[in-house]
Amino acid sequence: MVIFIAWTKLKNQKPQPDTETRRPAENHFPTHSVTNDKLVIVEDISENDIKKIIREFCNSYNKETYQAIPRLTKLSDRKFAMTFPFDINFETYCFLINYINYPMGFDKQFKTIGWATTKPTDIWITEKSVNKNVMLFVSDLDTEYDNVFLTTSDNIGYKLGFAMGEEKQLLNRPEKNYVKPPININELETKEYTDFK
Repeated sequence: MVIFIAWTKLKNQKPQPDTETRRPAENHFPTHSVTNDKLVIVEDISENDIKKIIREFCNSYNKETYQAIPRLTKLSDRKFAMTFPFDINFETYCFLINYINYPMGFDKQFKTIGWATTKPTDIWITEKSVNKNVMLFVSDLDTEYDNVFLTTSDNIGYKLGFAMGEEKQLLNRPEKNYVKPPININELETKEYTDFK
């Protein structure tokens, strides 16, 4: 009974944000940019909040190797774009989209949508979604908190779960139809930005 009560208390505690800033040695930081089209748009969020969320994500994922090196560009007071000059692997990219929707230490969810072109080597990608433009998001109806949804440019939908056995589920119809990114990545090159590592 004591174990059950302790487990229940731990289960209902919200995890705390990772504030540790340990990083690999500087000589492990990439020196050459990698062409890619990964883009994330976050809306209805303050600049301080999005920067805090990105820093905490980087604190979690960049301790041993540099897995996430996002570039943040302000589009308006409450809307931001993220790009990845050194690329980001597809799995970490999906985790980032989910994390921004459900950041630790916040009592609200932030609308986040990502776009990318999939590759055969990307985790969770099948023959129906490979080499396609895709849109990634968290469902408005989500109650599981550990997945993202994917819609291909030809409107094939998947639920990508982070739990074992839930990794990729083909949907009868996509949760949302594919829409093109609202901005071209090349348009961001002339705007002021903040890099994170």
